Amino acid sequence: MKSFEGRTAMVTGAGANIGKAIALSFAKEGANVIVCDYKENNALQTVREIEEMGGTAMAAVCDVRDREKIFAYVDEAVKRFGKIDILVNNAGGSAGLLNKLTRFIDAERETLDFVIDTNLKGSIHCAQAVLKYMVKERYGKIINMSSIAAVCGLYDRVDYAAAKAAMLGMAKALAMEVGEYNICVNCVSPGAIGRNGEKWEHVTYMGANGRSGEPQDIANAVLFLASQDYITGQNLVVDGGRTLGPGHI
Repeated sequence: MKSFEGRTAMVTGAGANIGKAIALSFAKEGANVIVCDYKENNALQTVREIEEMGGTAMAAVCDVRDREKIFAYVDEAVKRFGKIDILVNNAGGSAGLLNKLTRFIDAERETLDFVIDTNLKGSIHCAQAVLKYMVKERYGKIINMSSIAAVCGLYDRVDYAAAKAAMLGMAKALAMEVGEYNICVNCVSPGAIGRNGEKWEHVTYMGANGRSGEPQDIANAVLFLASQDYITGQNLVVDGGRTLGPGHI
């Protein structure tokens, strides 16, 4: 039997890169997958790939900042699949998505709002939308995609680091509130992850593999946490050892 047979997983930002790898991985392990992405073509492509492998998926085309639409899609998914067992709050990004990386002192209000709303508020919207169903079922896994920026900061990304750190706090506090319902809440904090097959050198402590990670590295961590019933309120850093420190001086 596949690890997530009979389960339903909602993955935001699932149209490409890390989110797509997570969605495909859940599907390979038997889960029904709600593919949430603001780019319709990307969402539909991920759904097609899941269906081609014999899996079941539903496209939810929306921006996670749109609270009403998120709640509507969650209700629709529950009508179709009966429940939502797993939520992966993967949608997010820095001001780089808008080509507006700057020093904090120069950041525009609209850019700050975009980063905070997409990463933090989007995760809050999605968590609130699924929790009423998870509480009813007395089962659930919520996994926030944080970042090493939350652990050690990141240049030109003060707003992003702040949002990702807030997602850590959200997970810890929420884990306390919903544990009695057999719901686990955790975070994964990726380091540098290549996109579309890209790899580049980074300071890690992985010997010959001192490179950027791959989306599947993060998907593996997410599926691990989604399979655990006694790990909650934790942050799993997946960065090849990048945040360990300078090592030999």
